[in-house]
Parts: sequence; C-alpha cells; structure tokens
Amino acid sequence: MTQVIVCSTREGIVLATDSCATWFDQTGGMRHFNLKKLLRLSSHSAMVSAGVGIGIEMSIAFQEFLQGQRQEDIDQIARSGLPFFTEQYGKWLNRREMDPLPSRTGSEEIEEETLFLPGVYLILAGYSFRDRARPYHLYLFASGENGMSIKIHPTSRIIVIPRSLSMERRLEAQCEGGSSLDHLLSICKSFLKRRSAEEEEVGPPFYFATITPIGYKEVIEEEVNG
Repeated sequence: MTQVIVCSTREGIVLATDSCATWFDQTGGMRHFNLKKLLRLSSHSAMVSAGVGIGIEMSIAFQEFLQGQRQEDIDQIARSGLPFFTEQYGKWLNRREMDPLPSRTGSEEIEEETLFLPGVYLILAGYSFRDRARPYHLYLFASGENGMSIKIHPTSRIIVIPRSLSMERRLEAQCEGGSSLDHLLSICKSFLKRRSAEEEEVGPPFYFATITPIGYKEVIEEEVNG
C-alpha cells in the first residue's frame, strides 16, 4: 500500500507520498523497504505511483524515456504516457500469470474514511504552457478493477490514493479558501504521519514537492510544518 496526495490549486500543485514498499519472500512473509515514488519528469512536471509494485518500474522507465524527448508541457507528456504505459503494462502482464484483481461487490460496505483502490495508479502532474487560464493539470492513469489494461481516468483537482473522503473534503475546503501551498503541504504531512501510525504499510520518510510557474521543486520533510 502507498499513500499518495496530489492537489491542484490556483497557485500551483502539491504532491506528497510516503516511501514504504512491500514484497513477499519465498515463504509468503511480508517485508517492507523504502522506495522513492515521487519522480521529476521535466522542469515543470512530475509523477507519483500507487498500487501494485509495477507502477514504480513503469514510472522510472517513463522518466528515462522522457530524457531524450525534450518535452516540457504536461499535456504533451501525458499524450506520450498512454501508449508508453500501455506497452509497459502489457509486457508485465505477459511476464506473469495475472489473476483478476479483487473488486467490490454491491453488498460490501464502503468505509467513509479509507477506500482502497486495487491495481496500478500513475499520476502525472504539471504545468501547461498553452492553458494560461488553468495551467495546472492532473492526469490519472490506472489499470482499473479488472487489472487488465491502462486507461486515463477522469479526475478532480484532488487525488488521494487510497481514498480518504475526509481528507479530500478538507483539501477541497482549503483550496476554496485560498490556502497557500505551504499550508497544504503541512496538512499532507499531518495526514501521512497519522496514516503511518495506523498502517504499517505506510511509512516515512515522506516526500513532498510543488509545481508552480517557476517549475518543479522538491521540499524536504524537515521544511514542512505538521
């Protein structure tokens, strides 16, 4: 499990994530290790992954792919993302016997606080040099509940994976109230710390970044209040 938060405002974009990753040894025992899931793609864009571990591999491969493309605009990068992720995910499916990922049935009770979304989730965030009115764009690429293909999914200006409805509402209220990016980062840090205390599969160090007209900037954890 990964905890990811991405929020787009009039001022810029905030990204936050933990670094805990999980693998299973030959006996089936669960092991945890740290892995950076937040990657810079260009001067004004970044991506973060959640869900099953192939997302990290796909993110790093996409980062390396873009190094030779000279693409800076987030919309152009996103257009390159769909065929790239589709190919990478297809290769991964071919390398293993893929059982359908579990999906919810109508009879299951959905908890308000945390909604786990199975599959691969890749979030691209960045600045659009062509859309001056609303320059901060988010793209969500996900495998969906059947886990058999990568698609672009509609998204709001706030993405929290696994979902926390209370956190989404809090961020929405802060955005409507014109909160600064620094304040939003502090809210994200407090949320990550709480989730880390609740779930052993969510843990520090935490990674934070912002995207503004100046560009992509990582913010070290010690500089974030919360």
